[in-house]
Amino acid sequence: MNGRRRGPAPVTSLPFVPTMLRPLPHPVAPFANETLDSYHHRLAAANQTEFRTMRNPSRWLQCPLNELERLEILSGKPRTTLLWALPELRGHAPEIVPPPEVFLFSTRAACDLCGERSGNNGQSIQVYIRGLHDNVCIRHRRWLSCGRANVFEQIDLSQAPEIVRAQRLLDRLERRHGAFALGTAYRDCERFWREIDRRALVRGGRDSVLERIYRPDSKTLPDRFDLIRSQRFHRAANFPQTAQFTKLIISLAQRPQTERRVAHLIGFTQIEFEQAFHLDHRPRGITLPWLRNGLVGLVEVVADLTHNGEPEDASS
Repeated sequence: MNGRRRGPAPVTSLPFVPTMLRPLPHPVAPFANETLDSYHHRLAAANQTEFRTMRNPSRWLQCPLNELERLEILSGKPRTTLLWALPELRGHAPEIVPPPEVFLFSTRAACDLCGERSGNNGQSIQVYIRGLHDNVCIRHRRWLSCGRANVFEQIDLSQAPEIVRAQRLLDRLERRHGAFALGTAYRDCERFWREIDRRALVRGGRDSVLERIYRPDSKTLPDRFDLIRSQRFHRAANFPQTAQFTKLIISLAQRPQTERRVAHLIGFTQIEFEQAFHLDHRPRGITLPWLRNGLVGLVEVVADLTHNGEPEDASS
């Protein structure tokens, strides 16, 4: 010892203490297929704070826990509950709950009535959808896609049960063919059906449904352009026929390749379409070859999807 007084030891970063994160006083139950950002905001709002603050309580200590471990502490919910409700967390524990079958990117607001039943405090809940075919809350008969009928109300389908039946039909097709195949097939079929509707080939069924689901607010002056601008009502009204059209195209695509080719050559593909849907008028001019060639191309595209990418035997 030389009698010198040693200086203070150098400051090193302290290990994170997990007890710094504690369950919040007001727990919030996650909603099925809810986005992580939506759950963050609802959890923070229920506890009157910001999620950034409660996620990192210290400005100096770094948290080594992943998102699933943090939420398990903060929400006080079991790990399995969070994994089944929040698909974005499944990558942290694939051995418990497998990741979603398809890549999730499209979102919409959840059914307001389902949110109330789950104890939501009135905030909007954003959920992932399985595809463009996932549009209806079957339990409460409400159209959920393309926004609300107005800022306070989603479209009520109590007077249009065929829309609810169409969602059940598409759910059965999804269980049979998978979310990716059905979602892609429905997207292509809906795009084709929009063109059929634009050319006014099949409009009788749509107009009947539209009259029952479009009920303007009686307290405001009628706006004759409101229905034209509102694409959600047109999409909801076309939904039953789009679902039936998707089922028809999938059934045609499931046939052996040789049988499909023969049907295309003799025009039987178009005949089956006209038998399934009553045309308001016969296609003429350029509409006739467009319809014939479009149906053939759509059937073949869906055939590649529903056969899981496996090559077909031309002699089958």
